[in-house]
Amino acid sequence: MSDFDRLIRFAAVAEELSFSRAAKRLRVDQPWLSRQIQQLEAQLGFPLFVRSTRKVTLTPEGQMLLVHAAELAEVAERTREALRTLGRNHSSVIALGVNPYTFWLPARTRLLVGFRNRYKNAKVELVSNYTPRLISKVRKRTLDAALVPAPFRFDDLETLVVHSAAPSLLIPEEDPLSKLPAVPLSELKGRRIATTNPKLNPVSWEINYGPLFATGAEPFVVEEGQSAISFYARTERLVMISVSWPDSEQAVPAGFVHVPIAGPIHKIEYALLRRKEQHRLLMTQFWNMAREVAGDLADREPAAA
Repeated sequence: MSDFDRLIRFAAVAEELSFSRAAKRLRVDQPWLSRQIQQLEAQLGFPLFVRSTRKVTLTPEGQMLLVHAAELAEVAERTREALRTLGRNHSSVIALGVNPYTFWLPARTRLLVGFRNRYKNAKVELVSNYTPRLISKVRKRTLDAALVPAPFRFDDLETLVVHSAAPSLLIPEEDPLSKLPAVPLSELKGRRIATTNPKLNPVSWEINYGPLFATGAEPFVVEEGQSAISFYARTERLVMISVSWPDSEQAVPAGFVHVPIAGPIHKIEYALLRRKEQHRLLMTQFWNMAREVAGDLADREPAAA
């Protein structure tokens, strides 16, 4: 290992004043990191840290060295980022983050299939994760773009809505509401509706599901997540919220009836996000194809455009 590498690791420990936090930040084992710092101190001939069972502090020599080591670490990170950018610019791969519950989106299928057919030498690699982590990965440049549900309030990210549809209801067939051609929101008062825990993503939950519960419906929180909602709804005979009808064939389980919501209702949107910057040609081509998909959406739903 070079002296430069040890100095960069020293800077991380000095900034964190914790070997455990620095090891986590550098993604290395703490004992290994401690040995590296000890070897650096032995090489220099003086200690850089004062260690105790409760805390780590810098020696005067460590404080002086940190000024230069921090500059070195910053230059190294900029160099690594430049190398990653150069690699991406010459890559034939688009790294696309996808929320786990976007699998049914017609726009996603059209975009991936259309891009593959038009650019046969290119490849789209899907990375599945939850929305906050996907957004973080886009910002950190480990993803080129991400497909996520609303909301999309990010000053540093470009947004392209590719799907917009009103929610509807899946109602147990024995419930009188299942016989209606459409259910007014006022009729949901007192009905138990299966939902994920709003604490998982409060802003998104409030935008997408809040209006349905504002009229007096009772949320039945399914702690295991979206995939378990259908199980509990069948067992407890609960109303479910559908955001995928009629695009997903799995939207209506046996013993339930799909019923639209009467009157004006908010739309649930999904969008592609990417950084606001000049992009490589392949990413520009991918985004332009997404614009075509979004344009088709506007043609089908002029009122939502």
